[in-house]
Amino acid sequence: MKHPYRAPVWLPGGHLQTLYSTLFIRVPPVAYRRERLELADGDFLDFDWVDSTGQAPVVVLFHGLEGSAESSYSRTLMARVQARGWRGVVAHFRGCPGEDNRLPRAYFAGDSADIECMLRHVKNRHPAAPIHAVGVSLGGNALLKWLGERGEAAGALVERAAAVSAPLDLAAAGHALDRGFNRRVYTARCDADDYWLRVSSKPLLNRLPCPP
Repeated sequence: MKHPYRAPVWLPGGHLQTLYSTLFIRVPPVAYRRERLELADGDFLDFDWVDSTGQAPVVVLFHGLEGSAESSYSRTLMARVQARGWRGVVAHFRGCPGEDNRLPRAYFAGDSADIECMLRHVKNRHPAAPIHAVGVSLGGNALLKWLGERGEAAGALVERAAAVSAPLDLAAAGHALDRGFNRRVYTARCDADDYWLRVSSKPLLNRLPCPP
């Protein structure tokens, strides 16, 4: 970054910024085009596109835990991308596009193999266009891991990359969410029962034997 981020005087601190964006910012509607990539292992990956013409840059978004193209940050970013006349695509991790994946394989914070697969697919679709990758939260973890593994070779697939709010130390992030204001406000909104209703890996968890 050329300049450090400075919060508005009237909106200091991460808690106020998080709550303000959740409660008061309107999330724009986005019309996506769904594309499915069939994988060699028998599974699939879904991509939700906003289209443009010519060799416009492509912004690839990797969503966070249990996110999707309908997450507020996904729709907001894709609407901005579309307004610039660029292409955008939300690359769904397995089990997250609203349909269960076929294999007993869940995504995770270090899933750099699927990051590679998804970026190669986007590059194959638009070989002459600049590709900009963005990862949010868990998606940021996976993207950063892939960048570290690929090193300079990553430049063959992406021109620029950014991670947003990536919990680089997952254990520390979990402990922080279990204390004080975080536990009373954020964790309370997503208890175990709520997570079970939304979790994309539910079909896999249902197959696990429970001890008597």
